[in-house]
Amino acid sequence: MGSKYTIGIDFGSLSVRAVLFSVEDGRQAGEQVSSYARGVMETELPDGTLLPPLSALQDPNDYITSMAEAVKGLVRNSGIPKEDIVGLGVDFTSCSLLAVDEVGEPLCNQKRFRDNPHAYVKMWKQHTASAQADEITRIAKQRGEPFLRRYGSRILSEWAIPKILETAQKAPEVYQAAHCFMEAGDWINCKLTGKRTMNYCMAGLKFLWDPSRGYPPDAFFEALDPSAKELVRKKLCPESEIYPLDVRIGSLTREGAALTSLAPGTAVAPARIDAHSASAAVGVNTPGKLVMIIGTGMGMTLLSRREVCFKGMCGVSYGAVIPGLYGYEAGLSGCGDIFGWCAQNCVNESLEKEAGEKQLSVLELLTQKASCLRAGENGLLALDWWNGNRSVLADTKLSGVLLGLTLQTKPEDIFRAVLEATGFSARMVVDNFAGHGLEVNEICAVGGIAQKNNLLMQIYADILNRDIRVAGCSQACALGSAIFAAAAAGRSRGGYDTLDEAISSMHCREGTVYHPDPQSVRQYEVLFQEFRSLHDHFGRGGTQVLNHLYRIKGDAGNENRREDNEADRLSGKGI
Repeated sequence: MGSKYTIGIDFGSLSVRAVLFSVEDGRQAGEQVSSYARGVMETELPDGTLLPPLSALQDPNDYITSMAEAVKGLVRNSGIPKEDIVGLGVDFTSCSLLAVDEVGEPLCNQKRFRDNPHAYVKMWKQHTASAQADEITRIAKQRGEPFLRRYGSRILSEWAIPKILETAQKAPEVYQAAHCFMEAGDWINCKLTGKRTMNYCMAGLKFLWDPSRGYPPDAFFEALDPSAKELVRKKLCPESEIYPLDVRIGSLTREGAALTSLAPGTAVAPARIDAHSASAAVGVNTPGKLVMIIGTGMGMTLLSRREVCFKGMCGVSYGAVIPGLYGYEAGLSGCGDIFGWCAQNCVNESLEKEAGEKQLSVLELLTQKASCLRAGENGLLALDWWNGNRSVLADTKLSGVLLGLTLQTKPEDIFRAVLEATGFSARMVVDNFAGHGLEVNEICAVGGIAQKNNLLMQIYADILNRDIRVAGCSQACALGSAIFAAAAAGRSRGGYDTLDEAISSMHCREGTVYHPDPQSVRQYEVLFQEFRSLHDHFGRGGTQVLNHLYRIKGDAGNENRREDNEADRLSGKGI
């Protein structure tokens, strides 16, 4: 019998990446990327309908088109017979939520809903449901609902239930027409297998579900909004179809095979959150190991044998990362997105010219220049809340802060301050875990940014005062999905009978270790104390200025949209 392979399909914020791996040792055998045609819709829908501030929508049809292009290209270019590809696994940014009809088609495909934002995919970074998240938190506290503790005593607008409640309240016609609300990863699997399923990872960390306790009771949802009383029974996947991560949920149908050019009957693993998929890729399947997944944002996962509930974490759920262990989730709402913002908005003409002359990207040149600065030399301190704060404050209404600007401040000074701010926020998370009795014995970082930006990883090692291992695999999320796919296939089909066997054989063993620099550690300790004071002042009640700015901006934006819509109506454009 020849070599066998599995495919990991990693859906990111802007593109999907299909990667082929050897089942024997996890060696990468091919890769194909396809970008989403419409990208992220933040200001308007394809028909010109204006969107409210903090929107981040996508067209789910882009996922199917890009997946088909990526997987077919991968199989074609690899030259490997499709019969030797024994399984595939999907990971997805989360919570990316969409409403579908009774046959699983997105409601945005219906003519009557093409101009309705609530019929499209609400991405993980859509923050328009803050009011609903706050109301869920308030009602849960009032009723003494036990689930709230498992989410750090505060629900985020990024999660599923706030987004669904927002649809019920702002677009009841969409809510009523929806046969089901699904995570995009589960929807992809439905297209591949013909089965509507859910998984422990997304259900446990984004849908308020728990393996032993189930969903919150109907009475809780009725207290939120009478229209949502039967949300669990009528709008969510039945609990009987929520699967643990180490099983096979189904096989490729003829339609799924046509989408991918793979063989019908190929095993399909449960979907997972992209960041959480990386743990298996780097061999993390035991307690005390923290994984940082650095991309547009930063996901952080930690494994433990104990359930400990405390403020500041995003959530904890049994079997959500690795079966048999409690998976803790925390993270930063912005990371690579903020670095990109600096490159686009904080540089002058001379720096752009210099980058062109040196054949470097602006980001690469900023990194070079920032690496020439010592810790504290830029005289700046930032709060990295450009996209709100996920951990430890769980407040998407917060925004970024930058202190210490002078007429001598240069772009690289600002860039380094932003890099450092994400490191300080990561330390807030690690300290919060450790402060509540959870062991953090090892830190591993994955992702393209972690591999490419030596300066960033050294800053993190210095701020955290810990060794950080950067995994050598460039596609950790996809590798994790391929490992789960090998377990789904089973040994009889060329995979593995247990997830532990698959992880042991296929995980990435290569990597680089960054060690703390004692001099920088001392300087960053001083700066971290200042950061924490600033963090608590702006985020924990010292001032409400950021929340006030959020409200003022929203009110002004709503007024402008009303004026624009009225102008369109009078001109006949809106008819």
